[in-house]
Amino acid sequence: MKAFAAGLCLIVTVCLLTSPVQAQGVVCQLPEDGTWVKFEGTYAQSELRPDEQASKVDITPWIEHVWIKSVGAEMAEYNEQMTACRWIEIKIERGREKDGKIDTGLTGTEIYKVLVPETAVINDNVDADGVPVSFLPLVKGFRKLGNGNAKPLTEPALQLYPLGILVGYFRELRKVEESVDPEIGLENVKAASQWQGQVTTERPSSRTVMESTIWKSKDVPFGVARWSAKITREIKDDQSPREDFKPSSEVVIEMKARETGKGGPNGTSELMAP
Repeated sequence: MKAFAAGLCLIVTVCLLTSPVQAQGVVCQLPEDGTWVKFEGTYAQSELRPDEQASKVDITPWIEHVWIKSVGAEMAEYNEQMTACRWIEIKIERGREKDGKIDTGLTGTEIYKVLVPETAVINDNVDADGVPVSFLPLVKGFRKLGNGNAKPLTEPALQLYPLGILVGYFRELRKVEESVDPEIGLENVKAASQWQGQVTTERPSSRTVMESTIWKSKDVPFGVARWSAKITREIKDDQSPREDFKPSSEVVIEMKARETGKGGPNGTSELMAP
């Protein structure tokens, strides 16, 4: 748990240093209500020691599962007019594997339930006017951490990063390939477009490089088949030149869609609003 907390501390630092712009991330389209998708993957942290013989110390990866589902629809006021909206619920489980299950501990499970305008969800990086789609606005929402009570979200946009889904947010993503096998194992998904983004943030004594790759596919509910991210932190003395930066830690996240469906327990809400 201490290792994970240290890694989370690093991620929070990255978030504070980066631009507040938030991309739509893993919700790029809206499937029929009741539809769900489950992602499985790992969260791995390493300590980098370039001055020592053992230059990299790996910490046992954590297992991570993410469910994204559509759990209701209603009309709500957005931009001063009544708008069709959808309730989206995102559940994240992260922890060590124990007896074939994830041991999430007291705080390793998060659930977000947000009401988003349907017109705001598009499977592109720019809107019809060519303006970058850099965030997913929400009308209202709630978040539940571990065994705690659900609390209202005060942000005007869905912000899963850094405590929820650890995929970087970028003002722009660059398309790498038009069609590529996402290697996720779902029979109806044979190809996806691959997008990459990178952002570097720097202070006198630290520098963080965040890289993400997203595989988009319309054949997967919510439009994303897979994502990965790598966050590398480098350090130096405040007065040293920039070329003295040396890597100190690295976090790598790999997530792939493994199951989809409609209805049943996975298609219903687990979070009761307060």
